[in-house]
Amino acid sequence: MITAPAQPPPGKKPDKKGPDKKGDKNGDDVARFEDRLQRLRWQFAQPEPDPERRTLLSWSGSYANRAEQIWRAGQPYIADRTLAGAEALVHTSDHLEHLRLEINKDPPGPPPPPAEAVSRHLADVYFRTREADYFLQEIHDSSASPLVPLARQYYQRAVESYDRSDFRAANEYGKMAEELVRALESLAQAATLAPQPRR
Repeated sequence: MITAPAQPPPGKKPDKKGPDKKGDKNGDDVARFEDRLQRLRWQFAQPEPDPERRTLLSWSGSYANRAEQIWRAGQPYIADRTLAGAEALVHTSDHLEHLRLEINKDPPGPPPPPAEAVSRHLADVYFRTREADYFLQEIHDSSASPLVPLARQYYQRAVESYDRSDFRAANEYGKMAEELVRALESLAQAATLAPQPRR
């Protein structure tokens, strides 16, 4: 079960975009581990009516809890990579929320990205989704296996949206697929840092 404060961390306003994707300018994500974890937990405490987002946040919560256990066991770099996987799942859920908000927006927001930019992005995402199987193989944990077909499903939704000339949805679905692969990559990095039994 996920424990969460009912408010954002002291001295911080809620971050509507979720945790930082790239970390701070110094790349000091390990030193900010506890702050990152607390921000995730604050986000988990928010009510979420959408079942698809709830599932993503539930997976993220599981990895956040695992990261905290690893942190307490004195393995900060493995904990950092595990938490980065949890953060990427939250980012996926945020892009899903962007889509929902855009559909219900009145008046409509800014224009969607240009078709050419979305097309280039989707080409990059396609190759990223091809790496998902490799990352899953490196993780050695079957609980991450649903992320691979989900990344491909979001990529497929992106392509279908692009074909309908819905470039905003194509862009968001592409970002969702990309974030899922980023989650798998981070979890694979954690697994390769973890001590493995001799074979």
